Amino acid sequence: MTHDPASPWSGRRSQARFLPAAAAGLMVLAVAGCGGGGSAGGTVSSTVTIAAIPGVDTAPLYLAQRDGMFAAEGLTHVVIKDYSSATAELSALANAQADIAASDYGDIFYAQAQNADLRLLADGYDATAGVLEVITLPGSPIASPADLADQSIGVPDDQVLPALVGSGHPISLDAAAATQVLSNYLGNDAETITWVPMSQQQEITALEQHRLPAVLVSEPYIYEAQSEFGATEVFDVCSGSTASLPLTGYVAMKAWVKDNPGAVADFQAALDKAQAEAAMVGQVQQILPKTTGMSAEDADLSTIGTYPTSTSAIDLERVVRLMSDFNMIKSGQAPAVPLMIVKPGS
Repeated sequence: MTHDPASPWSGRRSQARFLPAAAAGLMVLAVAGCGGGGSAGGTVSSTVTIAAIPGVDTAPLYLAQRDGMFAAEGLTHVVIKDYSSATAELSALANAQADIAASDYGDIFYAQAQNADLRLLADGYDATAGVLEVITLPGSPIASPADLADQSIGVPDDQVLPALVGSGHPISLDAAAATQVLSNYLGNDAETITWVPMSQQQEITALEQHRLPAVLVSEPYIYEAQSEFGATEVFDVCSGSTASLPLTGYVAMKAWVKDNPGAVADFQAALDKAQAEAAMVGQVQQILPKTTGMSAEDADLSTIGTYPTSTSAIDLERVVRLMSDFNMIKSGQAPAVPLMIVKPGS
């Protein structure tokens, strides 16, 4: 889902869902301490640090910063700090280097299963058709999902769960969703796929150079591969039982939430407005070139998912079940999603 945050914008391919922001003006780069207290809904004077990997899914965060929504709600000092992976973001939360993280749900629920004590402040980004696809080269012998048994497929590396690499289980939420769809065609052989983690830019290059038969990528890499060398879709990763799958959300440590009710309430209010604004035609496409470095053309032609303005425990439990079904979360350790959700105004 995100990828190659360490590499500079190449000018040839976009850095889709998560890359370092290109526009420093959208980030307040400060070295102030992490969040402070404040009465719910009141002005928060301390700095609130938000960990994020700029991209399509986190676009509302930058809209909120650009349009002064945080300040309007009482968060007068907000730092948006970029990280290279979801694992790094959650580590920053645990080490009090960040207060809130915009992170992948696979990493969030895996960490919670390991007793991370996270709380969900808001749902961030849900899939729609075409936002995640397994693609191949034109004329490839991979003509359908049934042809992928025993193959090696590229997968974005920014949300890979290190403990699962080599386990025989899907190594990320993207890989789990793809495996679920593949099981409709391959049955148990869906788990014979070898997932090869790399940045999305590296995935596209590996596909183009015939080093991998297929890759799993998000927008705008799907568009790039199709326009540059005629790549074709093998299957939509978020379809059937994985349609509309929640992909990323905003989390904080339980202790920070308890100590900072004002900051939590202000963040939720500002993000809710930003999520609604992001749903307006052109808003996300307008900000992506500034935050990710992708071209205006890529931004305009990329398929965009949805930005929820409420958090559904039922929808998020689909992610937990998916991970549990593929033994990414051990039996008996599945997080209790409703207990994680911080309701606005609570």
